Amino acid sequence: MDMLQSVMEASSQAMFTLDREGTITHINHQTKDYFGLFNHSRHSHGPGRLEPGDLVIIADTAIGSDDGNLSPADLERLNIHDRKLRAGDRIAAVSLFDSPEAKPVYKFLPGGDSATLELSTVWQDIPIRVSIDGRAASVTVGETVYTIDYFWCIGQLVVLDGNTGQVKFWEEKGYSARKEGIGNLLRGAPFVGKSPGSEIRVTGYYFREFFEGALFERHLEQVMTGQAPEFRDMPYEINGYELVASILPVTDSGGALSGVIVKFRNIEDIRVTIQERNNAIKSAERRYREREQASRPEESDFAALFGGGAATAEVRHRAYKLSQLDCNVLITGESGTGKSYMARAFAQAQPRKGAFVTVDCSTIAPSLFESEMFGYAGGAFTGADPKGRAGFFEEADGGTIFLDEIGEIPLDVQAKLLRAIQDKVVCRVGSTRLIPVNVRILAATNCNLREKVAAGQFRQDLYYRLSAFSLELPSLRNCQEDVYFLIDHLMEKILQKYDMPKKVLSGEAVNKLLAYDWPGNIRELENVLESAVALSESDIIYAEHIRLEQVPLRMTLRQRLRQEEEKIIRQTLAQCGGSRARAMEELGLSKTVFYGKLKEYQIE
Repeated sequence: MDMLQSVMEASSQAMFTLDREGTITHINHQTKDYFGLFNHSRHSHGPGRLEPGDLVIIADTAIGSDDGNLSPADLERLNIHDRKLRAGDRIAAVSLFDSPEAKPVYKFLPGGDSATLELSTVWQDIPIRVSIDGRAASVTVGETVYTIDYFWCIGQLVVLDGNTGQVKFWEEKGYSARKEGIGNLLRGAPFVGKSPGSEIRVTGYYFREFFEGALFERHLEQVMTGQAPEFRDMPYEINGYELVASILPVTDSGGALSGVIVKFRNIEDIRVTIQERNNAIKSAERRYREREQASRPEESDFAALFGGGAATAEVRHRAYKLSQLDCNVLITGESGTGKSYMARAFAQAQPRKGAFVTVDCSTIAPSLFESEMFGYAGGAFTGADPKGRAGFFEEADGGTIFLDEIGEIPLDVQAKLLRAIQDKVVCRVGSTRLIPVNVRILAATNCNLREKVAAGQFRQDLYYRLSAFSLELPSLRNCQEDVYFLIDHLMEKILQKYDMPKKVLSGEAVNKLLAYDWPGNIRELENVLESAVALSESDIIYAEHIRLEQVPLRMTLRQRLRQEEEKIIRQTLAQCGGSRARAMEELGLSKTVFYGKLKEYQIE
C-alpha cells in the first residue's frame, strides 16, 4: 500500500483520486462502503440476466429516479399496462418477466401521497411481501428479507428463477455503480454475481463507469481543465445519493495540475453527526443543571408542578427560561401531563403581567370560533348585544392568552389567528376596524401538529409561528422518581382545596401509588389522591382507599425487563405488519432465539 492510499484509509472521510484523464487512481474503504462497491450480504448468487418466466418483484420509491431510468414503458415487460403510471410514482409490483399471459399484482401511488406502500401475495406457495416504509425499500420472500435503506429514492428488485423458484438476483447498495438498476435489467442488461466480501475493482477505470451525476461531472471537468480552481462542500447527487463533496486539484512539484481528489460526506451521515453532537451537549448540560438546581429558587413554580428529580430538571429549567422571554410558546405532551398547569406557572413566573385568559378550543362550536376569539361589532348578529362584544384576544390585551387544544381551531380561523400573531391586531366580526392587541400566546395540544399540517388540517405557517419556542412535557411513567414528590405536593393542594385537616398516606398506600404506571399522567394521580382523601374518614389513607384503573404489580427488575421485552417484540411485529421474518431482522435476533421468545411470551 503506497503512502497516499495509507493516508486516505486513515481518514474519516470518503475520498478517491483521479488523474488528468479522469481515471481512478486511488479509492478508500469509506468510498467503497458508501457506494456499495463490495458486497455486505451473507448470501450469494451467480451472474446472469432476466429470462422469460422469471418472477420479478419491485419496490421502487420513485419511478425514473435512481432505478436505471425505469419508465412505465419498461414495466410493460411485466405485463403492466397502466396509463395512469407516471415518473415519480411509488410502485410495488410482482409479475412474470416477458410472459404475455402473466397477471401482475401491483400498487402505485403518486410520490407525494404517502411515504409508505405495502403489497402482499403468494407465488407457488411462497409468501411475498413488498414494503416501502419511508426510509427502506424491502422485499420479503418466505422468511428472507432483502432491504435497502435510502435517503431520497431507491429501487429494490428481487428475481426468482422461473424454473427453480430460487432467488437468482436482488439489489444491494452499489447497483447504480454496477449499472444494475431496475430499468437496466428489464431492458436486458446482465447482472454480476454476488458473494460475501466480493468487491468491484474500480482503480484503473474511467470514473463515469461508476460515478454519475450531472453537476458533479460538470464541476469535475471544470477543475480538471482549470476553468475553476476548486469546489468545496457542494451538494451533489451521485448515483442517486445526496452528498456534500469537495473537488480539489492535485499539483505536481512544478505546480502543474496532475489530477484531482474528491472527498465527500453523505447528508444523512451529517444529520447523524449533528444529532450525536447535540445529544452529547444535552448530556453535559443535564449533569450541569442537576448540580446547579439547588441554587435556582426561581424555578420553584415549575418544580412544584413536575417534582425535583433529574428526569424533569431539563424541562423545569427550559420552562423557566421560556417564561422569562416574552415569546409565544407551544406546550405539547400526552393528555394529563399538566399543560394547563404549565401555562398558569408561566403566567405566575413571567415578567409580563395583565389578564390571563384561558380558551378551551375543543369546546367552542366551529361557527362561533371567530366571534369568540376576536369579538363582534354591534349589529353583526341578530339578537346579540347591539354594542358588540370584545373577544378573548381583546380581553387578554396586555396579558396572556392560553389556547388549549389549539389543534381544534378551524382552518379559516387559523388564518385570522396568524394575522393576530404577526400584525398584533384583530378585527371583530362585522367590522373593518383593526384593533391593536398586545398579547402573549401560550398554546397547548396533545395531538401531533406536524401530522395535521401534512394532512392539510393545520396551517404550516401558523405551526411554525407557534412552534418556534416549544416545550414538551414528559409522561409520568418516564419520570417515576418524581411521583413521590408530586404525591406530597398534590396532597397539600387537595387538603387546602377542601379545607380538610392533615392526612397522611400509609406505607402500603404509597407503595401502591409508586408501583402504578400512570397512563393518565399527573391528572390521573391528582384524581386518585382526591378520591382517596374524600373516601378516608380518618387521618390515615390506606391502600384500600387508592382506586386505580388497573391493578398495580410490584415487580422485580427481571420481571420488569421481561415485561418490556415482550412489549418491544409485540410492537415490532405490529410495525412489521405481522411479518416474523422482518421483525426478527429488525430486532437483530437469530431464528432460534426469536421463536423461543414468541413461545415464551405466548405470542401467536
